[in-house]
Amino acid sequence: MDPKYQSLFTPWKIGKCEIKNRIVLTSMGGTSIFGWMEPHHFDKEAANFLLDRAKNNVGLILPGIAPIRNVIGGNWLYKSKSSFKHLKPFMEEIHKTGAKMFVQLTAGFGRSFAITKMMEMLASNKVLGAIAKPFINIDQLTMSASPNPNRWSDKVPSRAMTIDEIHEFIKAFGKTAKMCKEAGVDGVEIHAVHEGYLLDQFTMKYTNQRTDEYGGSIENRYRFPIEIVKEIKRVCGEDYPVSLRYSVVSKTKGFRQGALPGEDYVEVGRDMEESKIAAKMLQDAGYDMLNSDNGTYDAWYWAHPPVYMPQNCNLADCEELKKAVDIPVVCAGRMTPEAGAKAIAEGKIDGMGIARQFLTDPEWITKLIQGREDDIMPCICCHNACFNMAHYNGVANDQDLSDTAGMARCALNPHTMQSKKYKIVPATKSKKIAVVGGGIGGMEVARVATLRGHKVTIYEKSNDLGGIFV
Repeated sequence: MDPKYQSLFTPWKIGKCEIKNRIVLTSMGGTSIFGWMEPHHFDKEAANFLLDRAKNNVGLILPGIAPIRNVIGGNWLYKSKSSFKHLKPFMEEIHKTGAKMFVQLTAGFGRSFAITKMMEMLASNKVLGAIAKPFINIDQLTMSASPNPNRWSDKVPSRAMTIDEIHEFIKAFGKTAKMCKEAGVDGVEIHAVHEGYLLDQFTMKYTNQRTDEYGGSIENRYRFPIEIVKEIKRVCGEDYPVSLRYSVVSKTKGFRQGALPGEDYVEVGRDMEESKIAAKMLQDAGYDMLNSDNGTYDAWYWAHPPVYMPQNCNLADCEELKKAVDIPVVCAGRMTPEAGAKAIAEGKIDGMGIARQFLTDPEWITKLIQGREDDIMPCICCHNACFNMAHYNGVANDQDLSDTAGMARCALNPHTMQSKKYKIVPATKSKKIAVVGGGIGGMEVARVATLRGHKVTIYEKSNDLGGIFV
């Protein structure tokens, strides 16, 4: 291994939980251990994905978000006993690898919920909405801190959560975290004071116009996530680790208006001054780690940066946040191992969050350890398979709600989250195969054929592989 990466492979602690290295597999939609946009269940495909990455030297695993109240049917996760029954033996397998895992629990999406044409129809037609309500309750899915416009559709505005609903959610977080602990899960992460999701809509002034104890002052606006961690600590004990997904700066100019890197703008969400104050409040309330980046869904490209965003685009802000707290800070957002290792070695952050690179190459950490950097298949930040449901201009294949279970795929690695469909089956007889043309298609044929046990020769007329992309 190149010595410049050594700091990535040093142990650290979240509360009293020791993590073997500084590399964190951060959460992605579609990798939830309890299913994604579907009724709660133990998701075997996600489990296989996560265990495979654990076997390849990741330190901390954060699966995709688990709604404490299900999107389909509205059932509470803590009532899904069978899901937790299967979780316990899975955690035993995770621990055999030396990795640790926190389950990420979400309060929901609020005004950020991606609206489809079908949902617009249900919201505008009272009869159809009433018929569909037991299966998909639009009013419940999109409820927010205050009446707010939806991020994607003017036809489905959000209503304000009631205080009774807030209290019900707080209790549900405690009950769900307790079941995670009993199943052997190492900790939980609360989703999220981050990216303009439901809890974040309470914390930011432009989405919170409440006049009760959950609105107004900074103490009131952050009360919801603070009461959640206090409830979890009450139920699970002070030593049970609780991380928080946290956006350092909102990078937001207004509804559906995000700021670009280097732009001079007026922040309507959380600026750095408030962020430092809030982070200290959240730490003092009981949170043991801040899993950090930037942005809201009005400025979505900060939290899951496309190729046109700078590498390490959130690192400077995460380093600034680290100065305000004593708990560990993880930074995510097009992080490079070089920058992550340097920042960790200098004590500026504590962990490096990586997500989509694990979709593209499950063995990238192992290859880094072995000094095989040139063999790592890099994520190209295209968003064309891992993040194709939401309605962003420029995304090649927008989907509807029925296709959301297809997230966390990879345009470069079809095997990701589709292991049954694209299983590599050893050939019964090894053959010599000639591949004419060394473009992307030819190289992929050669790669798969080699994995199946064939002897492959690529014939390319030019001096380089890669075809028209070189």
